Amino acid sequence: MKSTVVSVARKLKLYQLVVFDQVLRSGSLVGAAQALNLTQPAVTKIIREMETFLGADLLVRGNRGVHATDLGKVVERRVHAMLTELRSLTDEVNAYHSGTTGQVMVGSLTSTSALLVPHTLRLLKESAPGVLVTVRVGHMDQLFSSLLAGELDIVVGRIPDDWRWHEYEPRLNVDVLCEEGLCIVAGANHPLHVCSQPVSLAALHNFPWILPPRSGLLRRTVDSLFEEQGLEPPVNVIESVAALTNYELMQDQRTVGFFSVQTAQQLALGGKLKAFDLGKPMRFGSIGCFYSASRTLDPAARLFRECLTLATQSPADDAAAD
Repeated sequence: MKSTVVSVARKLKLYQLVVFDQVLRSGSLVGAAQALNLTQPAVTKIIREMETFLGADLLVRGNRGVHATDLGKVVERRVHAMLTELRSLTDEVNAYHSGTTGQVMVGSLTSTSALLVPHTLRLLKESAPGVLVTVRVGHMDQLFSSLLAGELDIVVGRIPDDWRWHEYEPRLNVDVLCEEGLCIVAGANHPLHVCSQPVSLAALHNFPWILPPRSGLLRRTVDSLFEEQGLEPPVNVIESVAALTNYELMQDQRTVGFFSVQTAQQLALGGKLKAFDLGKPMRFGSIGCFYSASRTLDPAARLFRECLTLATQSPADDAAAD
């Protein structure tokens, strides 16, 4: 018999979906039972009820736990979206009854300004201390996929130069927040810091470099800088966007790399890092706030977006001085 929306709504319960989702997140029936404060037999019964109704197994049990069958993967994808909407409904009801509460899931691209997201979080907590914020740092493809799946509410990061033609563009909205500069940095005692004249990219070329990974959008920007100067990309290279790791690598006083201007300014406060004078500014790109075009932001996420805008209008240093 073919299932209908009515038959599925009658047979499947939201709590069953919560249990199924938790089993896959935990990787085991025992882990799900502990997370939900249930017994393992109760979890097993719920999963079997779902499998009986859907007419096929949803889980495969093995030595390393459980994972979804082909049908289970179909159900898993839809369950994620449904539970995301359920979380939004819960947050909005709570916000209606008791003011601004709830949870916002934020993704931060690894190349994002080191100051913008922390400053935004401070502003958010000042106005709504009851909001729980979870921040996940990663690469664009990872975070955008999570955003489309409903696992994240907002992603903050550099807007791709080709955004108008980008594969994600039709499904995501983006608010332009600010423009960010790019600089080349090294340890404060790097030999070329003593130059009284601007340093050229050619003069730095033969030093060890830290570059963004080839898979990242920032790498295209960096490679184009060398190409414009008629230079091949450096040979002695470490690929990394981990700011603190890069900072430590530069303490050999030879290794050089790229940072956004605000990140460089923050790390230079300790006196162990310094940006080179290149004679002219380099453009990092526009920083934006990305969110789903098909899903309405809940109150907590909307407040976070408002605080992002405020953070770009009131620099963190000014806010700290107040």
